[in-house]
Amino acid sequence: MKTLLTFLTLIAITFTLSAQKMMKPSVMVVPSDLWCNSHGYMHGNGDDIYPDYNIALLKDRDLINVISKINIIMSDRGFPLENLETALKTLKNETVERKLYTAKDGSSIQESLLDQLYRTASADIVLQLSWNINKVGPKNSITFNLQALDSYTTKQVAGAQGTGSPSFSADVPTLLEEAVVSHMDDFCDRLIQHFKDSKENGREISVDVLIGKNTSCDFSTEFNDYELAEVITKLIARNAVNHEFSKGPSTASMMQFKSVRMPVCDEDGVAMDAYSFGRNIARALKKSPYNLTSNVIAKGQGKTIIVIGED
Repeated sequence: MKTLLTFLTLIAITFTLSAQKMMKPSVMVVPSDLWCNSHGYMHGNGDDIYPDYNIALLKDRDLINVISKINIIMSDRGFPLENLETALKTLKNETVERKLYTAKDGSSIQESLLDQLYRTASADIVLQLSWNINKVGPKNSITFNLQALDSYTTKQVAGAQGTGSPSFSADVPTLLEEAVVSHMDDFCDRLIQHFKDSKENGREISVDVLIGKNTSCDFSTEFNDYELAEVITKLIARNAVNHEFSKGPSTASMMQFKSVRMPVCDEDGVAMDAYSFGRNIARALKKSPYNLTSNVIAKGQGKTIIVIGED
């Protein structure tokens, strides 16, 4: 009997540890926009400016070491990791052929480089890190700011900041570890709670529906006494967890749906993203009585665009 109880206890412990591990989101560490800008690692011009992670990783040895240190800290706490450098190489080596669609109002659909990166990395949480070295006589300390952003919404879900104790060490990763370690338990708890909420109540995404230039229907076209706009709204509601979503600004050729609570997994247990959610809507519109072809376009991980009348 004692052996059986011990065996059952071990099974229970193993199950609990496995469940806890499954509840942890994957993370990817990146330098913050502020850090990149202050170190001259920005690219683009005008309103189209974004951090140039490739150049930053090539030129700044401290950055690679700091990312490695944060990765170790998160890995020790059981968080799956997505590596920034690996994701950038994957994105560079891929041949991404994306069509540009123009709606009836002339608006075009494009995916930014950051959207492409987040989609390629497929991390649940992006950890944006910035830090400064403080010098007081022969001693150094580090002030850090760590922001956790949901990669689907870019909303901040956790944060930590502070200054470590002065040290004679000149090693930036060591100074960083000394500064952040006391903040990490609460920080990680917030990440787990956010991911738990996503699994229970759905992950937030946004959905845009456009009328393509090659179709004769519009949102006022009726099907069985329901306008197409009403049909699409009902489809969004049926596919959202607890029918939860909100409507954004819409025009004669575009409908926007915000804070759509998408299931984390489909009925077969396969992980979902915004693209797969959009495909479910497109499949429904393809059936009778609508018989509408649609093209679904992913924009990052958390946004999908459905162009009706395109295939």
